[in-house]
Amino acid sequence: MRAGVFYNSSGTAPCFDIYQLYQKCADPTGCGLGPDAKAWDYQACTEINLTFESNNETDMFPPLPFPAAARDHYCFRTWGVRPRPAWLRTNFWGGDLAAASNIIFSNGDLDPWAGGGVLQNLSSSLTAVLVQGGAHHLDLRGSHPADPPSVRQARSQEARIIRDWVREAGARRV
Repeated sequence: MRAGVFYNSSGTAPCFDIYQLYQKCADPTGCGLGPDAKAWDYQACTEINLTFESNNETDMFPPLPFPAAARDHYCFRTWGVRPRPAWLRTNFWGGDLAAASNIIFSNGDLDPWAGGGVLQNLSSSLTAVLVQGGAHHLDLRGSHPADPPSVRQARSQEARIIRDWVREAGARRV
């Protein structure tokens, strides 16, 4: 709804049809339009491993089978590059993530990005919070009466974890 209001804030534009506007790219959910779309498409081919498909039954996107071989072919044909599935992991945490502390990795099971997320606890202070029925960043948004109970529970869990970290840090300072 918000996208529709933003798209048609004047009230004069015709309704948009994602099937008509959809631009095939390395992101199965679409890359948008214009120069930003091209940049996102290249990034999806080189840095971000978007290994999911859409079917228009369990998601809102056009049916798009997009196995790894098809993505590889598309990226090479379009940009002359091959996808690098390990790029994010290598460049942002690699094998040293366990040396970090006090990080909450939250992922909604309806979020197409969840496949690239940390989905299980890595240590007592590297915590994965899985949100059943949660979309992209839903637990990080302001609360809404229509929030599913799982999102309210995730927010409560995240607040408790952070509160414990702050208490522990305060106790160490004394």
